[in-house]
Amino acid sequence: MRFWLLLLLTFTLWLSGCKNRTPIERSFYYWQSDFKLTDAMQTALKETGVTKLYIKFFDITWNQESAQPMPVADIRFSSPVPAQTKVVPVVFITNQTLSKLDTTGTKLLAFKIAKRIEGTIASNHLESPEEIQIDCDWTEGTREKYFLLLTELQKFPLYQNTIWSATIRLHQVKFMENTGIPPVDRGMLMFYNMGNIEDINAANSIYDKKTAALYTARIKDYPLPLDAAIACYSWGLLFDGDELIKIFYPLYADAILPSDFTKKQEGLYIAKRNFYFEGQFFVEGNTLKLETINPDLAKDAAQQLSRELKNENRSVILYHLDEAIINQYTHENIENIYRSFN
Repeated sequence: MRFWLLLLLTFTLWLSGCKNRTPIERSFYYWQSDFKLTDAMQTALKETGVTKLYIKFFDITWNQESAQPMPVADIRFSSPVPAQTKVVPVVFITNQTLSKLDTTGTKLLAFKIAKRIEGTIASNHLESPEEIQIDCDWTEGTREKYFLLLTELQKFPLYQNTIWSATIRLHQVKFMENTGIPPVDRGMLMFYNMGNIEDINAANSIYDKKTAALYTARIKDYPLPLDAAIACYSWGLLFDGDELIKIFYPLYADAILPSDFTKKQEGLYIAKRNFYFEGQFFVEGNTLKLETINPDLAKDAAQQLSRELKNENRSVILYHLDEAIINQYTHENIENIYRSFN
């Protein structure tokens, strides 16, 4: 009798644990300027149950000649958005742009951004979004202007009932007293690009478990509800001596040929001669540093972050949806990342 009671108690506790799992909404970032889904990409979205796409609509950069902020890299839709898939417009703003603006310019920029989002939605016959996201790696020096921009955006009549979110970097969590909490409904915690990309001797600047651990202690203290973004890409960094010259994205190891490079150590390649590679002229002795987030590392990142997050509803976003990444990640790989948050 005691055995059956223990078995029943164990089953009840297990069932209770299942009920307390954090529900997630499976999502991808789409960061290209042409929304064009291949068959493989559509299959990946369908098989993994993705219901939301965070699509970068355009960038805002500072134009030196006109001395004003300018939109660049506007999205165009060569493919329709899959049925039953929510679209979250994303606008990326450089921190340099904020540093150049005064109060009047900041308010004007907010109005122009809102109008441009509205125009993109209308011209591409998209549904009115439930959420809009602003992506900016703001600093303590640009905090006041950035928060004013976010506040002004939410005054736009068409989007007053919209959920507004902002991307959050790890340093903005650890030093939240200095960088502040953006005045939005939700934060998107970007669990990548956490190292020093300009240091040739540094660990993987996209994701490194030890580096991440330096920032995770305060995640549960962050006052905004947090969604989670995990990297799934690989890039190459061209160094001339210790100086970073260029980033090649995407770049995978199979593109680095022994006829062109000598492998110095894992992830470091030395140019054997003068030649062109990926449209860039390499000089003999230049170093190519390959930083890759393979499926195992992406899963490690997801598991590390999931342990630090509050138990609440959230989107989990993979960065990002393109053919190169889909070719590197199997259906099972993607499933494992999402399931790390359940």
